[in-house]
Amino acid sequence: MIIGILAALIAAFSWAISAAFYKTGAKDISPLTANLIRVIIPFVLLAVGALTLNLYSLLGTLSPLELLLIFGSSLFAFVLGDILYFVTIQSLGVSRGVPITAIYPLFVLVLQVLFLAQPIHLLIIPAALITVGGVALLSYQLNSSNSLEPSKSRRRLWIGLVAALATAFCWSISILLLSEVLQTTNLILVAVIRLVIAMLITTPLVFGQRLFWKEPPLTQRKLLFLSVGGVFALIIGYLAFAFALLVVDTTSVALLSSLTPLFAAIIGWRTLQEHLDEKTVFGIIACVVGIMLTTLAVATS
Repeated sequence: MIIGILAALIAAFSWAISAAFYKTGAKDISPLTANLIRVIIPFVLLAVGALTLNLYSLLGTLSPLELLLIFGSSLFAFVLGDILYFVTIQSLGVSRGVPITAIYPLFVLVLQVLFLAQPIHLLIIPAALITVGGVALLSYQLNSSNSLEPSKSRRRLWIGLVAALATAFCWSISILLLSEVLQTTNLILVAVIRLVIAMLITTPLVFGQRLFWKEPPLTQRKLLFLSVGGVFALIIGYLAFAFALLVVDTTSVALLSSLTPLFAAIIGWRTLQEHLDEKTVFGIIACVVGIMLTTLAVATS
């Protein structure tokens, strides 16, 4: 039990610290390029792991519907969602960006109610109100140039806010698609297939973009930071979360993993010198509480 709780906390911390590596490594790099670089090392590690475990023999058992669901989950998570995620942390920073992107459980719950005939849980109202209040507080700070980096234009900050909300929405769709597949398919094999799909889609887009827009050279430092961030998010976080689900109940794991925004705010404040005033702190806390209530609503539905 204790090991499972520790694994869930490691997952939450890994997802949070990956954002700090991403922000540093993706400086002056397009979100498309940054997203491609960070998946390469995790793909190699997971592919070797799948080969060692002889998981590729299961490929023939996947139905066309399962492959379609995996494709959709990869498209909305690793391509659209994560590209928007890079736009978010480049524009808003880690402390403000991660809490807003982390509200995806609320979108999951809303989509379940609208399209999957999920009963409306009593917690959805306070969860939605608190979460929206937290996002509103964080958004309000976009009008205060004193609390944000002076070099960032207000227009760019609002682009970051829209990107953060779009990220959360894309991730929610991916989760709903993925949940159907993981009930019958090995999670490591699914992770490898999703990364392959993401690389196949992203690689030609990156090369096409570089033909029309000259980017700064990819230094060893940027490659290292993006790769380390990818390992934390896609290897350590993913496997720690999966292990936690095996030994601890789903509700507890989901609640513990929802601490990611809190960890991200602390990391952004301490390591990236991102300024946090009182309203921003209250906004982050409100988002975390709202996410926890939403998680409970999803888990107990």
